[in-house]
Amino acid sequence: MKFPKAFFVPVIVIAVSLFACIALRSVPVSRIWNSYSVVYVEKSVPERFVLDTLEKYGCSGILSLGQQGIPVASDFTPVLPGRMNDYLYRRLSYFSDESSSFGVYYVPRGNESYAVKALEEIVRETSARGGVDGRKQYPWIVPLIVCVMFGVFLFLSQIRIVFALSSIFMVVLSFSQPFYTVASSCLLYMLACCLASRIWGRKKAINVLRKNLYFLIPLGVAFVSIMLSGWQCLVLLLLCACSSYGLLWLLAMFEQLRDSLISFKVVKIFQAPQLPLMYTATAKHTLFCLFPLALVLAGFVLSQKFAPTADGDVSLPVPVVLDEVQKNSEDVLPSIDDYYKWSWNVQSFPYRSLNERYDGTVSENDSVVVPRYEVEDGFIVEKNSEVMRYDENFRDRSDSFIDELEYGAVEKLMKKQDRGVSVVYKRGSRGSQRTDGLGLVLVLASLFVPLVMLMIYMLKTMGRRPGKNK
Repeated sequence: MKFPKAFFVPVIVIAVSLFACIALRSVPVSRIWNSYSVVYVEKSVPERFVLDTLEKYGCSGILSLGQQGIPVASDFTPVLPGRMNDYLYRRLSYFSDESSSFGVYYVPRGNESYAVKALEEIVRETSARGGVDGRKQYPWIVPLIVCVMFGVFLFLSQIRIVFALSSIFMVVLSFSQPFYTVASSCLLYMLACCLASRIWGRKKAINVLRKNLYFLIPLGVAFVSIMLSGWQCLVLLLLCACSSYGLLWLLAMFEQLRDSLISFKVVKIFQAPQLPLMYTATAKHTLFCLFPLALVLAGFVLSQKFAPTADGDVSLPVPVVLDEVQKNSEDVLPSIDDYYKWSWNVQSFPYRSLNERYDGTVSENDSVVVPRYEVEDGFIVEKNSEVMRYDENFRDRSDSFIDELEYGAVEKLMKKQDRGVSVVYKRGSRGSQRTDGLGLVLVLASLFVPLVMLMIYMLKTMGRRPGKNK
């Protein structure tokens, strides 16, 4: 049998999509810190050996104790009073556990698998203890929810083969990218396909889908959610969507071939505009979709709350949210806010009078003002000029100084964390219960989609009801 040329186009797209889903598959990794994984090794192992081994296995951009320098210095007063340099000494605690038994190294995100291999060699060569905070954990609940709902929608669909072919790649995507935002997008995508399967093969079906809110809303939110989840997820979703279209194209070719072999042609009486996508039965299906989306939301929140950290017998620096009483404790390590205040003191010190006592306290909108003299109308006039102010602009400039540092400064780690967090030594469990804010918004938005669709349906239904005659 000779296949038409059009047959090979969707087959190639499907093959490419399957290969991409396998090649670009991801597994979520839990970490103590944003953008960095923690590697800790007993201090009996020289730092140079640890760094060389990590770099040998492909790790780069590592932060370690020996690399630390002075991030900001004044050309006028390069040496400050000792009381103002407390920050420089306290920040070194980032590179040690609480008992000073382990050296701590910070490896940028994306190097986790290399760091694990390097640590295995370090332990094998030195017999020293060590560990990594990041743990790859495949969240089976994510593809499981998608698979179950695929089966449910398959049972509820009026033309099951159409739904199966249009949605099967969402199941593949959920296994390739087992993230909760991806799962919620896959559920919305399948809901749209389930509703649209009713008008398969009917005249003007494409025109109906291009204007129908019950199809466009879940599909649009699914694409936007995936787009904001990352370029890799977006590329895979586009490939999977093209593959779904390719499978439907093959189905249409098969049906056309089948019809050509029979002596009569079956013509469907009703056109697509005559069949509503949302009616009583599909409204119930849409309402039922809230249940798996709620499970996705619950799984997302719990995964953030109980993310694991280092071994239970090692106390490492951990970002936490503390109240004001605890923030005054001596056990709290410096954070990015402390860096900003120290940097302010370094840059403002040349302008301060040595006759005035200054304790280093910095408050919002503090400013440095110096007198300047100008000639106006033939007279010398003194005017006050603001040199610098402690505000958001100053903090942004301080961040730019960090970005320009050519060594592995601990300030690069601080800068990647959330504002307002504190750092303490903590053992056995994650110090803070910080959630991915964008991910939470995307999952919540997906949860509201069925409610919006039902609200539109109810408003349209009420509008069609005949009014009572008075």
